Amino acid sequence: MGDHRTTTVSSTGLRVGLSVALVALLAGGGYLVWQKNSDKCDDVRAVSVIADTGVKDFVERLTERAEGESCLDFTVEAVAPSHTGERLTGRDAPQIWVAESQSRIRQVRTALGRSWSDIGPSLGVSPVVVAGRTHPARLSWTDLMTDPKVHVDPPAQSDVSNAAVVGSLAAVSSGSLTHGTLIEDLTKRALLMNNNEGTSDLAKIADGADPAAALTTEREVVKYARSHSDDVIEAKVPESGTVNLDYRIADVSQSADQGLAAEAIRAIVDVLQTEDGRAIRDEEGIRPPDGSPLAGGEGVGDVAALQQPNRELVDNILRKWSALTKPIRSLVVQDVSGSMTKDAGGRSRAELLREASLFGLKQFPKNTALGYWAFSINRGGDGKDYREILPIRPLAEKVDGSTQRALLGKAVDDTLSDLAGGTGLYDTVLAAFRSVYDSYDPAYSNSVIIMTDGRNEDRDTITLAQLVSELNIMKNPARRIPVIAVGISEDADAAALKRIADATGGKSFIARDPQDIGPILLQAVSFRAEGA
Repeated sequence: MGDHRTTTVSSTGLRVGLSVALVALLAGGGYLVWQKNSDKCDDVRAVSVIADTGVKDFVERLTERAEGESCLDFTVEAVAPSHTGERLTGRDAPQIWVAESQSRIRQVRTALGRSWSDIGPSLGVSPVVVAGRTHPARLSWTDLMTDPKVHVDPPAQSDVSNAAVVGSLAAVSSGSLTHGTLIEDLTKRALLMNNNEGTSDLAKIADGADPAAALTTEREVVKYARSHSDDVIEAKVPESGTVNLDYRIADVSQSADQGLAAEAIRAIVDVLQTEDGRAIRDEEGIRPPDGSPLAGGEGVGDVAALQQPNRELVDNILRKWSALTKPIRSLVVQDVSGSMTKDAGGRSRAELLREASLFGLKQFPKNTALGYWAFSINRGGDGKDYREILPIRPLAEKVDGSTQRALLGKAVDDTLSDLAGGTGLYDTVLAAFRSVYDSYDPAYSNSVIIMTDGRNEDRDTITLAQLVSELNIMKNPARRIPVIAVGISEDADAAALKRIADATGGKSFIARDPQDIGPILLQAVSFRAEGA
């Protein structure tokens, strides 16, 4: 298998048991020294910290120690990467964020349009490794990206998968991989993520779960080894080197709290300059910021650091990668006005759209969530142009003995067989956008897909200018909801659809030939990566 660094879980049990016992003894004996000095403080100030899910315990232990030497009261909350943007823009936004990498801090900062630029010091690092019962015959980042036998968590769960992206980008920079092939590899991996369940849980992998290997961190392997001394899980790194998760602390406070955040960051970093702080880091299986190997022979030892490509290129690709791997959550809004009965080359527009929609429905990945509305004029009664037929639910969810996917197929078939009235476009778009906004799920790529063959014909409605104004008012960088507008035939109001899509950061398409409907629908659902 080449000259790979490996570690075997079964060899560390006795040494780890003794070191854990020693650390526990030291921690217990030091409690009185580190307990909070509230009796010495006239004013104990609260500090809110969010930490990426995988590093929460480490951060919490550091802040507990920091409280003992300061007049600060830390609260640490675990937040999944998919929900970080929402948390940073909420009413009770934190002062500090501990992330798994600098690149994701920059990525979120850009997405939210924030001005904070203080990415503070590293609290420690952990190399990304391949761990499992078996390993690919050839360990390269490009092979790992496309190998279905290696599980990779999506970036919405952790930054581990970004290592494979950076590794593949390094191959592009060296000339051993083309940019086109890289995009194909990323797309294949995204499809694997969206269609396969898999796991990065080493205990389940050891028990026989498939795939038999996963991309994870040295830290997770060491933690597993300490409690499963009889199991054999090997960890390796590719020959070209690896990427470290770099646990970075960032000041994300509002201007009024920046002094407090700076003081709190200093207090946390100061803990790591003490023996107790370094003991916490060692016990957590995290390396020092310089990447030197863990003590006692744990982990994968000396590893080569991958030569990373240009930072702007990395950040750009990782943004697209994050968007591409997010599962789709969309409200599909279908025009069922009378004009859909018009001939389109031997069959009606509705018949062609039904065929394309049912075909497209089969192509959505398993983790997609879709809802369905139909609209014309007064379709919902009492002056409401739209009718809510199915709420947004995962396609695999069972409802009354059937799946959401099957119910959507029936709804498309039924509504495109009941065509009447004019086109009530503007009120429908606004209501659909509000519905997705109010039910927004940051773990998904949220959108509205609206399909129409006409133009707004409802006289008792808002104007196009009012609709665009309302969409601009509701626009929120933490809740990106592009409207994907699909116009069917030359009768569709291309100019209006473009203004609607542009106002939301979406895209408009016009299917002038009925045969274009199917390919356009596939383009529409994949748009989330283009807009990143």
